[in-house]
Amino acid sequence: MRMAHVKNNIVTEGLSGKLGNNIVFRQWGGKTVVAVKPTPTNREPTEQQKAHHQRFRRGTRYAKQAIQDPSTKAAYQQSARGGQSAFNVAMADFMNPPAITALDLDTYTGTKGHAITIMAEDDYLVADVQVAIYSTAGNLLEQGPAELDSNGVDWVYVTQRANGQPKGSKLLVQATDLPGNTTTQEVLLA
Repeated sequence: MRMAHVKNNIVTEGLSGKLGNNIVFRQWGGKTVVAVKPTPTNREPTEQQKAHHQRFRRGTRYAKQAIQDPSTKAAYQQSARGGQSAFNVAMADFMNPPAITALDLDTYTGTKGHAITIMAEDDYLVADVQVAIYSTAGNLLEQGPAELDSNGVDWVYVTQRANGQPKGSKLLVQATDLPGNTTTQEVLLA
């Protein structure tokens, strides 16, 4: 796709709206963008499209509410890049759930006081990580919050109880971001 660049043009500066039936002007990141007018379709949206539209509406509500709080708005604005606003960053944060990228379980032996390291990432901020350990019979042995490590990246959960049969036990990890999106990962211990 080719794009023309015009600088210091008094005719198009700040222009937005439709020109004829083919061209649309928009303001984006302090620049005037010219595009072909979108063509509407008369098709009924699919269930997946309807769900996405609903999620987008919820994201818009979240972003509007988030930027009403001055400290939250300032934090989102600090993360903004390339013409983004605090609203754009908040919206993206809502639309993208956190990811659990790694679990360090290589040395887990079931002893009390063992540290389990969780690597969780988000496009903005991982707000909380919760850990639950289940016995081989499926009974909850323990659960609780992991703490953010001093490196500011990893989360560490220190086991509170001994697990007499760690092999075959189940570890459930949940990472939550600021808008409340939750990602869960389940691991059977080998």
